[in-house]
This record gives sequence, C-alpha cells and structure tokens, in this order.
Amino acid sequence: MEVRKPLSDFLLRTATMLVVNDMEASIAFYRDKFGFKVKELETSIALLERDGMFLYFITESKPTVDKPGVTLANTNGKDKTSVNLVFRVTDCIKAYHELNENGVEFLTPPQSPPWGGWRCFTKDPNGYLIEIEQP
Repeated sequence: MEVRKPLSDFLLRTATMLVVNDMEASIAFYRDKFGFKVKELETSIALLERDGMFLYFITESKPTVDKPGVTLANTNGKDKTSVNLVFRVTDCIKAYHELNENGVEFLTPPQSPPWGGWRCFTKDPNGYLIEIEQP
C-alpha cells in the first residue's frame, strides 16, 4: 500500500527565502554569475528561478499577524552564516573554473573531503555560503 505524502494534492514548489542587505546587488550576483532569471520583482521582494530552484529575496520582514513575534533579518557575520545553498554538479572542478571565469571568487579551489567527492565554497553579497558539490 502506497503511503500518501502530506501536501500531495496542493504543493506547487518549494523555495528558499533569503534576507538581503542590497536587493540590486543580490539580484545581479545570482542573475549574472549563476544564471538565475528574475520571475517577480517588487520594492522589497524578488523571486528568482533557475532549473527548478527558486530563491526569494526580501530586505526585511517584521512581525506580522500571521507570524507574530518573528522578524526575518540577515544575521550573518564576517565568519558566521546560518545558510549554505548547495549546488550539486556532475563536475565540481569544471563548475569552479566556469564560475571563476564568470567573476565568482571562491574561498579555496575545489577540495576532496575525506568522505569523497569534491566541493568548493563561495559567499554571496549578503554573506550566505554557497557550496558547489560533486558527490
């Protein structure tokens, strides 16, 4: 017997929402360096999409009636972030070189961790970590 998953009849897609310090710089970074397309754009919110990956950007979201007591804010520090966006690729080294040629600055060249595969990291203009991962 097949178990029915919650939301099966209703779910359209999932997305990640990031609080950004500078909407224009954030859009330019993901559009120009990673190939995202802007799907929706308003003063304090944007929706970008690439190959089924959806990213919302907001500048801030104070508490509202439907999320009382909760503020969405960028709490990243120089050496701290709470988000790691993972782009899974078939060839990390080629992806590294292509993105590097497109102006993406990485923390280090690709490394092979003890558990295998390859990965490298960069940060977006808001301090969020981006991982390029080859399993």
